[in-house]
Amino acid sequence: MASSGIRSDSDTIQVQYRIQADNVPDAERIARDICIEQSVEMPPDVVPSHVKSSIANLQALKQEDDAQYWIATVDYPLLLIGRDPAQFLNVLFGNISLKPGISIWDIEKEKLAGILPGPAFGIEGIRKITGVTDRALSCTALKPVGLSPSELASRAEKFAAGGIDLIKDDHGLADQKSAPFTDRVKACVQSIEKGMQLSGKKTLYFPNITTSPHRVMDRYHEALDIGADGVLVSAQLCGPAILSELSRRAEIPVMAHPSFSGTIVLHGSQGIPAQLYYGTLWRALGADCVIYPNAKGRFSFTLSKCRQINEACREDVADIKTCFPVPGGGIDRNSVTNWNREYGNDTIFLIGGSLYQHPDGLQKAAAEFQQKLEES
Repeated sequence: MASSGIRSDSDTIQVQYRIQADNVPDAERIARDICIEQSVEMPPDVVPSHVKSSIANLQALKQEDDAQYWIATVDYPLLLIGRDPAQFLNVLFGNISLKPGISIWDIEKEKLAGILPGPAFGIEGIRKITGVTDRALSCTALKPVGLSPSELASRAEKFAAGGIDLIKDDHGLADQKSAPFTDRVKACVQSIEKGMQLSGKKTLYFPNITTSPHRVMDRYHEALDIGADGVLVSAQLCGPAILSELSRRAEIPVMAHPSFSGTIVLHGSQGIPAQLYYGTLWRALGADCVIYPNAKGRFSFTLSKCRQINEACREDVADIKTCFPVPGGGIDRNSVTNWNREYGNDTIFLIGGSLYQHPDGLQKAAAEFQQKLEES
């Protein structure tokens, strides 16, 4: 996303909205409704005088080249937010997410570090853990649902023996009877250790801790105690603010999965652009790695959109660490070299099905994956 030149004073954070309107009066009405709805949520004339400073302020309204769209720049008093990530999201796009024709266009990113923790590890921290400093990282997913802990662990051991950098649970692996969470994580940690003895290199394991919000932290601590190197969480299912809770512990990295978030990022006139949601907000909330659906796969993201997500994950934002973009889908063991040239070394490439289809098995598939990244 191009820089918008957003500026405001130290007591506010500025947000730009793209609104759909037929004419100037309608655009002004919608923009001023945003200010009220997202701050005091009551008629301004009945707001007590000593709290009128809580009302958001419309700073600018500019018509786009497309005559039916307008960019409204709104100043929000920081006192509305405090340092609460959930309240920040509520102020940003709470009630107005229920109104048609409104999307977020940009945020004053330099203010995010005063509200949100950002990644605890980020690109530099994960590179330090893996010991890999000069190339992209490889990643695969343990699947499918229905396998036993020992069957999943056997796959993990072969991937690790082939030297893969990171193994994550498939986001569909939860606490099913076929592979209960505790049994699965224990088996995979042990098997990956065996695989690393064969490869002679580090392989990280990120089990999926997605569950009911009040149980996520229990799974996080259990994974940590068992010996997992990081965790995977479907942030939209648990609530995006969970990323901040996990980041603030700064014990192991957090990978965010986009399941259940499509309706937020896919509608052009409504919601939040994918690069802003995944690359800016999830990063600022605390994700060290952000999975997104890659172009030319089974999802609908364009190459341009993927590039924008990558840029948002890595751009310089004051006091917020960069995070790894993790494109998945549309990448296979034969195309990863080209994708590496396209996206660059500060990327984690996630390949699933193509590795499982390798005629010589998972260990050979992982070894070839690694070789291609090392040679890129």
